[in-house]
Amino acid sequence: MSRSKSNLYIGCALTYAPDNFKQDVEQLKDNLRTDYDVLDFVGLKSGTAVEVYESDLDCVRQCDYMLAITDYPSLGLGWELATATSLNKPTLAVAQVNNEVSRLVLGAAEVHACLDFEQYEDMQDIPDLLGDFILQTTELATFKQENVENIA
Repeated sequence: MSRSKSNLYIGCALTYAPDNFKQDVEQLKDNLRTDYDVLDFVGLKSGTAVEVYESDLDCVRQCDYMLAITDYPSLGLGWELATATSLNKPTLAVAQVNNEVSRLVLGAAEVHACLDFEQYEDMQDIPDLLGDFILQTTELATFKQENVENIA
């Protein structure tokens, strides 16, 4: 019996992000499809505003893990992050070294146990950061479950 892949949702700025960044994110998503079922957002061109809202938040609800690429400001990504933390979804927020990131995001990563923040040199570093985050998240969940079972 084969192990099913985890659902991964990748959120990022689209509206004001440069085209090369959006292309890099699409390449990253394609690379991650080897190990994850990557849930796709509607994007900038298709769907109504309501369809985008419903689809993107449905991706947050359905995902096992969320990756938030915070290199560029985005109200939509902020909304998705708030939704993910309210649902206690394991979420890794990343930004390239030397990019300015909202202190709200940095503070949220300190306050919410389900949210972590890491910096990367090159977008090709993200799969390893994500793998490490998921491994730590899985080990922590296993540790908590074992302790609950030992108490009971």
